[in-house]
Amino acid sequence: MKPPLLELTQASKHYQRDGTQVQALQDFDLSLTQGELVGLLGPNGSGKSTLVKVLTGLCGADQGQLRWRAGAVLKAGQAGPHLREFGVLLEGRSGAYERLTPLENARYFCGLREARFDTGHFQHLARALGLRDVHSPVRQLSTGNKLRAALIATLIHRPALVLLDEPTLGLDLEGVEQLQALAQSCQEAGQTLLISSHDLHLIERLCPRIVCISQGHKRFDGPREAFTQVPHPYRLRLRHSQPQPELPPWLTGREWQIEGNELSLPLLNPEEATRLMALWADWLGRSTELQLLRISLREHYLQHLQTSRVATDPSQEHP
Repeated sequence: MKPPLLELTQASKHYQRDGTQVQALQDFDLSLTQGELVGLLGPNGSGKSTLVKVLTGLCGADQGQLRWRAGAVLKAGQAGPHLREFGVLLEGRSGAYERLTPLENARYFCGLREARFDTGHFQHLARALGLRDVHSPVRQLSTGNKLRAALIATLIHRPALVLLDEPTLGLDLEGVEQLQALAQSCQEAGQTLLISSHDLHLIERLCPRIVCISQGHKRFDGPREAFTQVPHPYRLRLRHSQPQPELPPWLTGREWQIEGNELSLPLLNPEEATRLMALWADWLGRSTELQLLRISLREHYLQHLQTSRVATDPSQEHP
């Protein structure tokens, strides 16, 4: 087992907002190893951005410790030389200086970290992200290309740890695909990436490990497969004006979920759907819509959020 690259333990942070104390993080632990690709999920105000700021020393913590590469233990939120090995994109905003070109920004951010600027690496990043204009001031670029310039500035010094907060904001579909391919390439090169995003499709495709945060608490930390594990991962969904058919004996214990004229039935696998289609051929022929769906990360995520809200505030539990 690889030793941790970064260890954050028992980190807590609160703010005062309009005279009210807001607990942004509470006893939060996080361990990252080299070469991991981790997705960070949570609703707005859950503490994701606060966590990134505590990791990068932009925000001091009320309590907690941080250790980098098994070195000295630091207070959580404390700045130090380890930050030279970080690459950070904050809250989907362009971290590039508007008056400088993407090339000048890359040189500048390399200098800040006392890293050697590699022209070949810069050209590789620009090609990978589809940024063709590297000589115009960033202020003249489109929103998507401003973000591409910021991503290059984040990655130019080959950081050991890459923290990306909403890295797809402003990117078109091609840009998201390019970012995904580049993130996988960085992981294969041994870099560690923590990606905070509301783009659940990106997280589902890209990240083998999921960390879910809600109201400052860690609600889940583990393999994507464990996060999405349910007894019946498929759903047969159809629309029909006739009463639903009787379920065969081998589906004992399953129940139709009915909403208006839409029927939904949980299934184990596509083979069960094939058996039902053969059994109900005539009835299904009168249906107006038929779909076999695999339960998505989005549905699991929403279920986790509902569970965490009930755990925090039992009054939200439905009767």
